[in-house]
Amino acid sequence: MARNYVRENVPLSRFGVLVAQLESIVASAAQQPPDPLLCFDLLSDLISAIDEEPKCEDALYSLLTLGAKRPIRHLASIAMARIISKGDGISIYSRASSLQGFLSDGKRSEPQRVAGAAQCLGELYRHFGRKITSGLLETTSIVAKLMKFNEDFVRKEALLMLQNALEGSGGCAAFNAYVEAFRVITRYAVGDKSFVVRIAGARCLRAFANIGGPGLGVAELDTSASLSVKALEDPISSVRDAFAEALGLLLALGLNPEAQVQPRGKGPAPVAKQIEGGLQRHLILPFTRASAPRSKDIRISITLSWVFFLQAIHLKYLHPDSELQSYSIMVMDMLHSENSNDAHAMACVLYILRVGITNQMTEPTQRSFLVFLGRKVC
Repeated sequence: MARNYVRENVPLSRFGVLVAQLESIVASAAQQPPDPLLCFDLLSDLISAIDEEPKCEDALYSLLTLGAKRPIRHLASIAMARIISKGDGISIYSRASSLQGFLSDGKRSEPQRVAGAAQCLGELYRHFGRKITSGLLETTSIVAKLMKFNEDFVRKEALLMLQNALEGSGGCAAFNAYVEAFRVITRYAVGDKSFVVRIAGARCLRAFANIGGPGLGVAELDTSASLSVKALEDPISSVRDAFAEALGLLLALGLNPEAQVQPRGKGPAPVAKQIEGGLQRHLILPFTRASAPRSKDIRISITLSWVFFLQAIHLKYLHPDSELQSYSIMVMDMLHSENSNDAHAMACVLYILRVGITNQMTEPTQRSFLVFLGRKVC
């Protein structure tokens, strides 16, 4: 059990006692590995007690790089971000730089230590990404290095860090940083042998779509969509669901060129254009061509992609609900002659019409849509 080191006659607040305990644990780590339950309870109390300018960043940094397990890393990362947000004297730039330096020198024989630093840097990007956009290129290079680790949890943490870095930067970093990030995702993540890493890769593609696809042209968006469609054949349902969401959001971005972000810096910035025939290639044809033995899984995933696409069109890109009716024709056309009597295919189409279209319409638009459907069916 860690002892409290308190100077005589110098009263400490509750927070000060917790910091002293944390520093004691870190100082004795060389002789005795930290007790996970003790660390978890201590960090939980520490986070709830942050009400002043604390002085425990170095202890948290040491705990993260000692090789703590993920729950401990998670709490320590949150504590670090909250401390900095309270106005700590340690600059976010220097703290991010020290973590990048640690990761650049990280050894494959120390996966837990590397994962801890990656998780903390990702948390800092999530909170302060726009302040440290200059480091995004170096961070993506670090991710490429970490993707070569044998441990899947390191590769997963690397991609989660990249996801947080992309979302935190909001498209404000340099052009070549996004190009490198896209290369890492498509080359290493989407085809990884571990399903948790593939899910993390899908979330990175989703992050790209959410921030406007900086550095991506029509070709890159189309490639991302093609990779997502291919991933819908994955045997793991959670992987299919993650890529289904990414596919829908990427296609919605591809049909809204005015929302595509052009990053700063040198480089042949891609011209914002609409993906021509994207819905036909990536949603309609995969649905109609789905064949046994995984046809139902693929159709369900395509159905989810349609819903994510339609919701993004209306809620994110603010197209009026009346425009959703035009997509219903494409949805119903998926019931071609070969599967017009297929109950599963029909159920998927009805789900898209209800959740993706009707549920987003106002009552007057719904009435008009019902009249339209009646004429279409007849």
